[in-house]
Amino acid sequence: MRGIAKPDVIAGGSLLVLGLLYGALALDEGLGTMADSGAGFFPFVVALALVAASAVVLLQSRRRTPAGPTRPEDAPDGDADGDADGDGDGERERGGEVRWWRIAGVLAAALLVPAVGDIVGMIVTLAVSLVLMAKVMGVSRWSSAVIFGFSFGAATWLIFVRWLLVPLPAGMLGLF
Repeated sequence: MRGIAKPDVIAGGSLLVLGLLYGALALDEGLGTMADSGAGFFPFVVALALVAASAVVLLQSRRRTPAGPTRPEDAPDGDADGDADGDGDGERERGGEVRWWRIAGVLAAALLVPAVGDIVGMIVTLAVSLVLMAKVMGVSRWSSAVIFGFSFGAATWLIFVRWLLVPLPAGMLGLF
C-alpha cells in the first residue's frame, strides 16, 4: 500500500465498521420522531458522526504521503536526536510511530469512568478522566488540562442534567 498511511487506513476502516454496526443496532432500537425520539435516536446520531469521522480519516489517508523525514537531522525544528516537538524526549510527533504508553494511559483514564463513576459521581469522574487524558496526550500545563477537563464536565452537566433532564449517577458524595 504505497503512498497510504497504513495506520490511518486501519483506524479509519475499523471506526467505519464500528460506526455501521452501532448504527444498525441503533436502528433496531427505534428512532422515533423528532417530537418523541426513541431509544435508538441518540446512538444513531453518534453512529453517523463516527461514520463521517472515519470517512474523513480514510479520505485524508489517501491524500497523505508516507511519513516525513526519516533521518533525525532532517526533522523540522528538531535537534540531532529528532526531537521535533522540543520536549526533550527524542521522539518525533509525526514519525508514524505508535506511542503505546499514550494509548495505555488514555485507556486507563477512560476505564476510570465505569470503575468509579457510580461511587464518585459521573460528572466528577468524567472531568478527572479528561484531565488525565489531556496530560497523557501531551498538554504541557496542568492548569490547561484542569480547565479543559472541568469545562467538559460542566458542559456535560448542563447538557444532560439541566437541558435533557437525564439523571446521571451522583455518587456517594452527592457531587453532581
